[in-house]
Amino acid sequence: MLFSIIIPLFNEERRLFKTAPVIFNFFKNHDQKTELIFVNDGSSDKTLEMLNSYKKDYDFKVVSYQQNRGKGYAVRQGVFAASGDWVIFFDIDLATPLEEFNNLIKFLKPDDQVVVGSRRLKNSHIERYESGIRTFLGQGFTKLSNILVPGITDFTCGFKCFSKVAAQKIFSVARIDRWGFDTELLYIAKLKKIIVRQMPVVWAHDTDSRVNVLKAVVSSLKELFEMKMNQIKGLYK
Repeated sequence: MLFSIIIPLFNEERRLFKTAPVIFNFFKNHDQKTELIFVNDGSSDKTLEMLNSYKKDYDFKVVSYQQNRGKGYAVRQGVFAASGDWVIFFDIDLATPLEEFNNLIKFLKPDDQVVVGSRRLKNSHIERYESGIRTFLGQGFTKLSNILVPGITDFTCGFKCFSKVAAQKIFSVARIDRWGFDTELLYIAKLKKIIVRQMPVVWAHDTDSRVNVLKAVVSSLKELFEMKMNQIKGLYK
């Protein structure tokens, strides 16, 4: 099997310097066949320049465009460029460590369609917690998202895997470009009767995170309403 690994980037030159070589070497030496796809989401720093500098030593794809469109849009572009039997995306900060890829290989079943990492399952392990307010807002967003997609314990963990067939069905109609895109993907899966399995993961909060959680939650609430309207309009068919 071929696994397509998608990593969205926006102004990540500092993190790239620290984690890109780790990522390259991990998958270069892995038994599983993989392709790495970095998506430069309109960065204004040296993200693209740094990616190109790694080209002489490593084999990977770069998808790049000038205008920042949001993580949801970036992940979609990566999926459209992927050729793997499985499509996986995670964040450059490695909040979910690379070793979880090995656990995913063991966790996957032949008939799986979508597997999502969760920090809130019995066997999950959080090595470094978020602040109390971030945790509170995140849990509130989960409860609201459960109105559309019951049963999911963690929508925003940045570690998700889709079979090629499921990815084609879901990402071809996805429309949310920013914070609420994770929920939209799972909502579309539900509408298309695609089974989603949750996998416990190890996770550590990145203390250098630039995400404004309050702003993200407010934006996502608007997008939850937008998702329901998209469904009523038949845009997810």
